Amino acid sequence: MIYLLYGSKLCRCDSAVLSGVTLMLFACIVWLKLVSFAHTNYDMRAVAKLIDKGDDLSTSLNMDYPYDVNFKSLAYFMVAPTLCYQPSYPRSTCIRKGWVFRQFVKLAIFTGVMGFIIEQYINPIVQNSQHPLKGNFFYALERILKLSVPNLYVWLCMFYCFFHLWLNILAELLRFGDREFYKDWWNAKTVEEPVHKWMVRHLYFPCLRNGISKGVSVVIAFAISAIFHELCIAVPCHMFKLWAFIGIMFQVPLVLVTNYLQNKFRNSMVWGWVCGIRLSAIVGNMIFWLFFSILGQPMCVLLYYHDLMNRKETTDSSL
Repeated sequence: MIYLLYGSKLCRCDSAVLSGVTLMLFACIVWLKLVSFAHTNYDMRAVAKLIDKGDDLSTSLNMDYPYDVNFKSLAYFMVAPTLCYQPSYPRSTCIRKGWVFRQFVKLAIFTGVMGFIIEQYINPIVQNSQHPLKGNFFYALERILKLSVPNLYVWLCMFYCFFHLWLNILAELLRFGDREFYKDWWNAKTVEEPVHKWMVRHLYFPCLRNGISKGVSVVIAFAISAIFHELCIAVPCHMFKLWAFIGIMFQVPLVLVTNYLQNKFRNSMVWGWVCGIRLSAIVGNMIFWLFFSILGQPMCVLLYYHDLMNRKETTDSSL
C-alpha cells in the first residue's frame, strides 16, 4: 500500500496482492537456495578437512566431487529448478525446442483455464459469503463446500502449470537432468508425506543429528514451513492473521490422529474393486484430502478475503 500526498489531500494506492505474493515466493525461494548452498558447502568443507587429516571415512562419506566453491556453480544453482544444492547435477544432451514450445502452449491454456474458473466460479462464491468465524455456521459450511470444487480445480491447474510445465520447461532450457519435481502426493496416506526434500535435508536431518527427538524435529519442520506460508500471504496483504500458520500447524495433531487410525486398521483389507488395498491407507488418504483440499484451502480463502476486505474498509474510513 502506497500513500501519496497531493497538496493537502492524502491519496492511497493499493499494491496488487497477486504480484506481492509472487515477489514473496521469489524471495523465499532465493533464501532457501542460499541456505542450501551454505549448508551443503559447510558439510563438504568439513569432510574435506577430515580427508586432508587422513581420517578413515566410510564410503558413504567420501565425496564424489572435489570441494570447489565457485560463482559458476552458484549462478547455475540459483536458476536451476531445485532448492537443494549439490556441486553437479545430471545433464541432458540437448534442448528439445519443439517440446518446449508445446509446453509453453499448455502453460498458456491452463493459465487461461485458471483465470476462467476464478472469475466465473470462485469470485462470485467468495463475494457472496460471510466471514466463516462470524456468520452463520451452516451458511459458512455451505460456502466452504461450494467453494471446494472450483478451488480444487484451480489448485490442480496451478500445480500442473508450475511443478509440471514450468519446472520442466526451465529444466529443458538448462539441460537439467533430474526431473523428479514431485511425487504422487495425491496418494498420500498421511498429511506428512508431501514434505519437500529441502525440509528433510536442511531441517529434519540436522535436528536429528543434534540429538533432537523425531517428534520435535517434525514439529520444527512444520513450524518453519508454516512461517513461510504465512509470510507469503501476510506480507502482500499487509496483515498478520496467522490463518496459514495455524492451517499448517494443525497438520501436526492430524498426523498423530492419522497414525493412530492407520495402526488401528493396519491389518484390515478392503476387497472388491479395491482388492488388496489396506483400509489404513484409504483412511489416511481420505483424511489428507478432506482437511487439505476440501475444507482447509477454501476455509483459508474465505478467512483471508474477509479479513482483507475488513482491513480495507477500516483504512478507507480512517482517511
